[in-house]
Amino acid sequence: MSIRQQGFRWGLAGLVPLLLAACGGDGGGKDGTSTPGATYSVGGQVTGLAAGKVVVLQNRGSDDLTVSTNGGFTFGTRLSANAAYAVTIKTQPAGQRCTLAGASGTVSANVSNISLSCQDASATMIKPIYLADTYRADRAGLLAQANAQGGNGYAYLFGSAVTAAEYINLYVKDLATTYTWEALDLPATATALQAQLNAQGARGYARGTFMTDGAVNSVLYVKDAQRLAPFSYELLPSQNSSGAFLNQANAQGARGFHFVGNFIIGGATVAIYGKDRSDARYVYSLQAPTGEAAPESFLAQANAQGQQGYRFVGEYVFAGEPGGQTFKNIYVKDSTQAATFDYKTLGATSGSGALLTQANAEGQSGYFYTGSMIFFPYGYGQPGVVRNVYGKATNCSGTVMCRASSPL
Repeated sequence: MSIRQQGFRWGLAGLVPLLLAACGGDGGGKDGTSTPGATYSVGGQVTGLAAGKVVVLQNRGSDDLTVSTNGGFTFGTRLSANAAYAVTIKTQPAGQRCTLAGASGTVSANVSNISLSCQDASATMIKPIYLADTYRADRAGLLAQANAQGGNGYAYLFGSAVTAAEYINLYVKDLATTYTWEALDLPATATALQAQLNAQGARGYARGTFMTDGAVNSVLYVKDAQRLAPFSYELLPSQNSSGAFLNQANAQGARGFHFVGNFIIGGATVAIYGKDRSDARYVYSLQAPTGEAAPESFLAQANAQGQQGYRFVGEYVFAGEPGGQTFKNIYVKDSTQAATFDYKTLGATSGSGALLTQANAEGQSGYFYTGSMIFFPYGYGQPGVVRNVYGKATNCSGTVMCRASSPL
């Protein structure tokens, strides 16, 4: 069974980390060496942009560049030697989705290796496919199962009780890739855990989940065959008020680290942040809790946030919040792109068969299964209302924000 990460009141245990497909640049594709006082151009190549379509790029949040044809592009503003560049997509072309690679770095010569790849939105829509396997709570059994399913392209999501008597391990296929899993003993201290996480990350293995089988506490790591690595981690003191959390999470997000969760180790609670090699920069938002509201109240909030580019993370406990407000809904966005998110709730299902039928039908429309949520509109002393929650990403690039198997 998975070890619960301290802090989340509702969320998904054991989620596969989202391995971002875009890769950052380091100023490669340049000619010559930097000269004091010289300025240099920033540009690259466009492929796949359909006739009559337009995409708008920005460098460092400004210097808009409208691109309407395939081939080379160059920003109008030249940069001095050692200046940073960070190219983002301001506006996607209608009916298409474009992604960037090599989009950031430091100028030491003319930059020409930024890649902008476009394709029809229907072709880029992620359509997750779900399957259920036997519930395995033992390390060896889960590892063997996850590797067998991973070889077929299915990523382990989490173990779940779908009825009072039926438990399953849920898997999803949402990319043309395969997965390899490893399990290591959980270290005794935060310092040792961070060292283990980073050693595995350097090998291309991202943290998958924490688990215990009653005999040993373990950390499971997953490697995507696309080798979207390396990964790095930082463990910081956990923050127990919403203001302190936002300060910490947004500071880390500005450096490309996303909030994985809180974890109790060695008698201390630490906040785990993870980073891959993408250009993503994360911004967090906290909203009023909706656990004691009707499902419609949650949907109104989630969709309002989603239209601003924020993906729902979960309801979180802040034990040290002034005034006694201990719960907040957490949302996160990648400020380097203009993605939006749409949410819906459907009736609770009874049994794995009904869940898979529902989830796979929604998957064909691009909706990923977020999990089952319980709402208490009449108070916690009354029976709750159970709903299955689904989300859909639009104009979204990068697997942390877009994929069903999210580490959030």
